[in-house]
Amino acid sequence: MILLINPKTTKSTEPQTEFFREPNLGILYLAAILDQNNISVETLDLEQYYGLETDAIHKLIIEKARQNQIIGITSLTNTYYLALEIAKLIKSYDSTKIVVLGGPHVSFEYENILENEDAIDFICVKESETSFLKLVRLINRVLKENASINNYEKQLTSIKGLAFKNSRGEVTFTGFPQTVNINDLPLPARYLLTQENFYYRVASVIINRGCPNQCSFCSRQKMSPVVRIRSLESIYAEIRDIIAFQTYNYINFYDNININKKFFHDFCRLFIDNKIEIPWGCELRVDTISAKEAQLLKEAGCRLVATGIESANIIVLERNLKFQDPLKVVTGIKHLKSVNIPIQAYFVLGLPGETEDSFKETIEFIKNLPFTNDDKINYFVATPYPGSRLWDEREMYKLNILEQDYTKYDCQHIIFETSDLDVKKLRSLYVIAKEIEKLYNPT
Repeated sequence: MILLINPKTTKSTEPQTEFFREPNLGILYLAAILDQNNISVETLDLEQYYGLETDAIHKLIIEKARQNQIIGITSLTNTYYLALEIAKLIKSYDSTKIVVLGGPHVSFEYENILENEDAIDFICVKESETSFLKLVRLINRVLKENASINNYEKQLTSIKGLAFKNSRGEVTFTGFPQTVNINDLPLPARYLLTQENFYYRVASVIINRGCPNQCSFCSRQKMSPVVRIRSLESIYAEIRDIIAFQTYNYINFYDNININKKFFHDFCRLFIDNKIEIPWGCELRVDTISAKEAQLLKEAGCRLVATGIESANIIVLERNLKFQDPLKVVTGIKHLKSVNIPIQAYFVLGLPGETEDSFKETIEFIKNLPFTNDDKINYFVATPYPGSRLWDEREMYKLNILEQDYTKYDCQHIIFETSDLDVKKLRSLYVIAKEIEKLYNPT
């Protein structure tokens, strides 16, 4: 009855390996909720079929859509075009199919999308675990009565978190959805992922929603304004669930596991006390890591720490609301390296306030980090994702957005220039950034 589609997970520059990553967890949570409510649901992760020709992919989508009346599609900004292509393909096959979009990009661009795209029936704005279930239940009732969904506008407008065109052709937004209690959610429905082509090797686990930080380049805090941390019981249950599949050999935990010190310590103790042996990595703020906490991570079996450093220039950091002391970053890195935990460090080129001098400062900063061959860096281009401050406050930041093609909103293309760095200069600095990146990523 319900088909949930993930158009794409990895970027085109990321090689496919035996460590095949799971799709967007959003569709797995939605699938679990529908299944829990005895609603027939199927998932289609097109990442698993990346080797097929376009015609074969289209045939697969049509075959799956033929068996389902409601099709939910998730996407990011740079994969939105894929979601739209899928929606148009399904509608061209059968215009009675109901297409629902979700994800961060459409949550902030719903009005523009609905005004210009006829292939989209509904958009679930922000957290959709509640709104999507209510929408599906209403649609199922309409279908049983052999009626038209257009006759149920009053019921639709009562579902918070929905955007759609009303009977007058006007875009209607029903208001922001209620905050989801993440401890009430069922575990992601990994059992609904097909094993037809690949066995998944790397599992992703969400340990919190929302973020207390206000970084200009991130839409997370607007997507989920309220910070919530999952209970250890819920996380432990998911870890056991993942291990039980006997196909996973690594877990990535998202996002910043140390935004709460007590949780961080208890999280590490969870692995130690329960003798959990599956290798894992995490994201965290390295500027707050002490020597004891680094040792605790090591004892807990952490195999990799990913951390956003962004810049070594304090002015650039503060202007973009990344309140992080580069000196404390170095101290935290030294603590992690003292216990031989590999680090994946993220840097960003071209943020507002960036100059040639601040860029050079960051390059020298990188060269002086106590990194070894086990460590990696990634140098990204500042990207104004819809929902981020860079997007919402681009006039205040005095950004000259050059690129309207969302397929290039992948942190690897120059999207805007500033009064300090024009596009020509940004291109030359990006070449240098990538050369530095290769020094730490030789393969």
